[in-house]
Amino acid sequence: MKKLFGIFLTVSLLLVGCNGEKVANKENDHSRKTKKAEAAQKKEKNNWQSILNDIQLDSTKEALKDQKAGILVKDNTKEQETKDVPLFPTDMDSELKGKLTEQLKSLTEETKNPEKLEKGLLYLLGSPYYKDVIETAEAFKPDFKEPDLPEPEKMTKTEKGKAKSSKAIILLDASSSMLQKVGGKMKMAIAKDAVKRFAKTIGQSSDVSLIVYGHVGSSADKDMKKSCSAIEEKYTMGKYNENTFVKAVNSFQAKGWTPLAGAIKKAKEMAKDYEADTTIYIVSDGAETCGGNPVKEAEAFASVNNEYKVNIIGFDVDSKSEDQLKKVADAGNGKYYSANNPNDLSKTIEEQWLPSALDLAYSFTKAPDPWEVLAEYKRFDALNEPLKNMISRENDRYTKAVQLLEENHWIDSETSSTLRKWLSERNEQLRNFASQLSQEKYKEIDDRASEISKKVKEWTDRMWKLRKESGKVW
Repeated sequence: MKKLFGIFLTVSLLLVGCNGEKVANKENDHSRKTKKAEAAQKKEKNNWQSILNDIQLDSTKEALKDQKAGILVKDNTKEQETKDVPLFPTDMDSELKGKLTEQLKSLTEETKNPEKLEKGLLYLLGSPYYKDVIETAEAFKPDFKEPDLPEPEKMTKTEKGKAKSSKAIILLDASSSMLQKVGGKMKMAIAKDAVKRFAKTIGQSSDVSLIVYGHVGSSADKDMKKSCSAIEEKYTMGKYNENTFVKAVNSFQAKGWTPLAGAIKKAKEMAKDYEADTTIYIVSDGAETCGGNPVKEAEAFASVNNEYKVNIIGFDVDSKSEDQLKKVADAGNGKYYSANNPNDLSKTIEEQWLPSALDLAYSFTKAPDPWEVLAEYKRFDALNEPLKNMISRENDRYTKAVQLLEENHWIDSETSSTLRKWLSERNEQLRNFASQLSQEKYKEIDDRASEISKKVKEWTDRMWKLRKESGKVW
């Protein structure tokens, strides 16, 4: 009996020991799980602290550009963020609402501080496209059509883009045929007057040279060689000076033969040293008489540069001479103009290089009108509207987040008031920024329109002055 009791006692002790060990193990497991959960919770709290420390509450342009995408809206497309906002409030997407509720619960368990809650809202719901949208709006430039304001000669540019003056070489025929009269006045005198006005016009923006040919010897055969070789630059290529140019024009008379080809060749030799677009302007009353080939020389001149041209005004020429002069102009990549009398000569120069009185009377239409300015306003508005929409959409998310905090009683009334005040102030600041950007761009548009209008007016005044100086007012 005693032996059986001893065995029973031993077994009981063993069972008690095993059970005790199991209980101890369970207690240890529970303790480990508790510590692990506490560690995870502590880590989560530490994560919020680290996250919130990196969030900036500034509402400046620079801060907006640097704003990172909210973790709950980072997958939203730009189109979703910037499309028109519904006129009436809508419910938050259920999936987003569920995720937001979970995050807000975690956040408020960590902190009730209003400033940290504000940072938390930015971290969760901040729009990711401010930088792109703002820079697109800032890049806007007014795009008015540049007015066509033709000058007597336009400036050209070197390969490096540096502006330089174009060159105008005037070839004036002073052969004996210019001694004839048209309308009771000698053709040479008429041509000289026209060339003086012409040079004054193109000299406003071009360097000018005057070459005379046929002004030596006579039309007699014995003087042919001397006359045909007399091709002289009377006004050296350079800036136009009225007194000097007039003296140069008055320093010779019509006398001899017509070395037109030689004159064009001389102009070509001069032009090889120019780093500018060069145009030859010929005023002549007849064809080549010295045996040269002016068509060939004009072609050679034009082949030097695509911008080299030979323009000719044929003054009271016969059909045979006109035919040759037309071919010369065509070969020289230029134009031929016919003038049969003094008025034609003056009018030809005027029409080719000066706007008509009617053009000047309506020159104001070259400047942007109010409708064009308004169209530019609207073009900018189309770029700025996405920014305004994004501000509204983001603010709507923040407002609904505050409502969730209130509905779940995770914040008190004082904190709620503080958050709503922050939302209102932030929304106002961002809207003011968008409005200020509009005002700045509107001013750029207005300034550009005014700049063009001023340019048109200055051009119009200058052209009226040139018309008056050329003897033409209406």
